[in-house]
Amino acid sequence: MLRLDRPLLTATLLAFAWSGSFPVLAQDYLDSLRGVYADPDRSDSIRFSAFNDLAWEGYLFSEPDTAFAMGQRLQREAKSKRYPAFEARASELMAAACYVKGELKTALVHYDTALIIHERSNDQKGVADVLTNKASMLSFMGEREQALQLYLRGLAVHEKMHDSTSIANDLNAIGAVHMARGDHARAVDFYMRSLRLQQLLHNDRGISTTRSNLGKVLMQQGDHVPALEHYREALRLAEALDDQHMVGKGLEDIGVCLEELGDTASAMDHFLRSRSVRQTLDDRHGLVNVQNRIGMLLLKLRRDDEALDLFREAAAMAREEELPWGLSSALVGEGKVLLSRGAHAQALDRADKAFVAATDAEDISQQRDAAELKYQALRALGRWEQALQAQSLMVNLTDSIMREENQRAVLRNEYRYAYEQRTITDSLQYALEAEQAALEQEQRFSRERTKRYIAIALGVLAAIIVIVFWQRARLLRRTNAAILDAQTKLVESEKRREAEEVRTRIARDVHDQLGSDLTKLVMLSSEAKAQAIEDPALLKTTADDIERVAGEANRSLGDIVWAIDPHHDSLAGLTERVRAHCERMLKWSHTEHTIDCVHSGPDHTLDPATKRDIYLILREALNNAIKYAHARHIAVTFHSSASNVDFTVTDDGIGLDPGSASAGHGLSNMRQRALNTGGELLVNGSNGTTISFHLAL
Repeated sequence: MLRLDRPLLTATLLAFAWSGSFPVLAQDYLDSLRGVYADPDRSDSIRFSAFNDLAWEGYLFSEPDTAFAMGQRLQREAKSKRYPAFEARASELMAAACYVKGELKTALVHYDTALIIHERSNDQKGVADVLTNKASMLSFMGEREQALQLYLRGLAVHEKMHDSTSIANDLNAIGAVHMARGDHARAVDFYMRSLRLQQLLHNDRGISTTRSNLGKVLMQQGDHVPALEHYREALRLAEALDDQHMVGKGLEDIGVCLEELGDTASAMDHFLRSRSVRQTLDDRHGLVNVQNRIGMLLLKLRRDDEALDLFREAAAMAREEELPWGLSSALVGEGKVLLSRGAHAQALDRADKAFVAATDAEDISQQRDAAELKYQALRALGRWEQALQAQSLMVNLTDSIMREENQRAVLRNEYRYAYEQRTITDSLQYALEAEQAALEQEQRFSRERTKRYIAIALGVLAAIIVIVFWQRARLLRRTNAAILDAQTKLVESEKRREAEEVRTRIARDVHDQLGSDLTKLVMLSSEAKAQAIEDPALLKTTADDIERVAGEANRSLGDIVWAIDPHHDSLAGLTERVRAHCERMLKWSHTEHTIDCVHSGPDHTLDPATKRDIYLILREALNNAIKYAHARHIAVTFHSSASNVDFTVTDDGIGLDPGSASAGHGLSNMRQRALNTGGELLVNGSNGTTISFHLAL
């Protein structure tokens, strides 16, 4: 995710600018940021952070004016709520928006505001980030001395914070400034320090970038072979990271290096591969560069027609993307082809336009190339006076380039001399240290012998202590094992006692419930005999009562037998019993219904009391739904596993107020049974009635 309020803002922006595209964030993510900001229940810090992220990630590159307005709004709100951190971040957002719009001086003003707020709040990270962002922007504007000072200040803060990643980035950026100044010795020094730190951090992306920078320095020094090694290692890492932007740039760099070494075939292969990668990415900035490279190489190979087409395509893209450097190079190449074909006037036109573009790019070498093309075209046209002026300009520009190159050569020689002197000094220092080490070695041996004897004595003592503790630990393990065994037997005995109590209670239920039902049957039979004599017409009603009571007695007997049968003390058995009962009762009630009773996973044994209580809770809940809810539809869900028992009885009837007196004793009995099992019973009486039960085993 792109975050430009981190260090190296300008470098990051330029990287995406050269790639020709910005990352597109998912719309739902941006919508979520809007939702967080609009939520009044969120804290101000969370809302401000979401709003800041929304501006950076949703609008900064596509609608910089909107991002700037959002920064102003954030600044006002943060100031009113006394949040200096977000007030500073708002200033950084406005600075980034100004940068994207090309208003660099205004961007620096907003960075100064953010820096003051961070310093006032003693926010060291914020101070360091703003310093390095300002430095990147100043370096881009050509203010390299100011940029260098700010980078060094930011580096000092990051070192104080022990922020290794930021330190590595700072060192890389400082090396780039020294390289732009032509001070290759210092550039290499900072790049190497950055490389060592990136390697310690295992940051392959940072290693690849630094390797590429080292390759550029060595290329400018004319050391093409070591430059090629750095470029190839940078490309290898970029391919491992699958960073296609870095891959495209790396292939181009290697191609340039191979061309300088005279291997035009391999250079062309790398340029073509780079073009293919950049076409896939629609990296128009990179395409302009590599098209010009291929065109210039085709000119050397005298394939003028192919070169002309490439130069014209590159010029068109450079105009669209406003790339004066690429435009100047393309126009010079096109002019050379036209000159070789005898189109001298057209070549002169391309030379004039190329010089304007090179001036906009502030590239003296391209100005020299354009002046040389103009001189050749004017000579071919016979305009000798103007040709002489063009030649004079070309000579002056060449002299300037030579002076810069001479300065670089002096710096390179100074670097090599300093490096050689440092090597000699290091060798002498090493010899001195070796002599001192030899003198100290005997003393060290003596101290080590004394330490060895002490260590042996301590080792023997430690061994004795370890043996004592080991014996003690063995005794404790045996004692703990005996205690655990006794506890296990006690628990098993307690479970057996509880099971016996449950079965005793169930036997009592057999006596009470079946005795009551049988008594009713005897009384109804006597009544039927009397009615047979007195009023036979009443026999049908009495027979129906006898049938109903007998059926209830039969079901009660079945439930009691099932409850006391140890073969049914399992979750799977309970689930099957519940399913059968629900199907029978709901079919008898003629109510629309759905039943979902499933046991999943391995079976699990239940104690009889828990099994019976769960079954009776569900049966009572279902009976209430059938008898009192006046429901059109009843749904029963019963799911069991080795770790949980969950069921729900839901109806769309008249509903139930769990706290009302009409709830009767049934609901309180259900709650008591749930409490006995250790489970949780929930009753919801709005919009029908839902009774839910959960037990963790």
